[in-house]
Amino acid sequence: MDPVYWYLDEAGSTPSLEPFSPEENLHTLELARLKDMKIPKRREEWLHGRLTAKRLLTAPGLPLEDVPFPQIFITNQAEGAPEIAAPLTPGCLSISHREKLAVAAYTQIPDHTVGIDLEFIEPRAWSFIKDFFTTSEADYAHDLPEAEKNVWATLAWSAKEAVLKAWQKGLRLDTRRVEISPVPANQLASSPDTWQLLTWQAHLDGFPDCWLVWRRWGEYVLTLAGEKKKGDSHDEPPEIIQINR
Repeated sequence: MDPVYWYLDEAGSTPSLEPFSPEENLHTLELARLKDMKIPKRREEWLHGRLTAKRLLTAPGLPLEDVPFPQIFITNQAEGAPEIAAPLTPGCLSISHREKLAVAAYTQIPDHTVGIDLEFIEPRAWSFIKDFFTTSEADYAHDLPEAEKNVWATLAWSAKEAVLKAWQKGLRLDTRRVEISPVPANQLASSPDTWQLLTWQAHLDGFPDCWLVWRRWGEYVLTLAGEKKKGDSHDEPPEIIQINR
């Protein structure tokens, strides 16, 4: 099975990001979209996400290795999922950003999808949990110690987003359609820094089955989901390769 590649970048962590010049890194159509963005925080996050995705796609051995950034056009599909529009490139791209971090994932598997999400671990209001979590997810959060509850709520929310992104729908679908199985409290407290398998179930027909994994990155949670290849009966993901630039 072809691997899934991912790359995480922290704004300002390398000289090439200080300063970030849109004119030197964006396609002309991306520059046009940037001009329509009026909120500074949204502009900065979008810019960082695009640069992170291009750093991933141009890594050695990947399809756009020798392509200059301004020639790469990353657009969005009607449902919001990112798409490599130029040069025409097979596979699926996913992007997420939060605060100073941005992450991207890419698979070359034809006609298969991938979704990555990044979230900062923080307390979540009970009103948020009741609105967006299933009853069993909320009940499990209620019974956890405070620190583990914060990790669980962040993880469950992020995992839902990763699956919905792999479905190419994002938050356009009810998040309660994706139910994440409980993760033992000791695992929530241990802060795994390698990918760990998550089990989950869909309360919705007509969407592809996906594998789902998670890991910690400092005070953040990362989740990654991908469509299973036809005939797969197991939940194990393909090889997941981190790109370092």
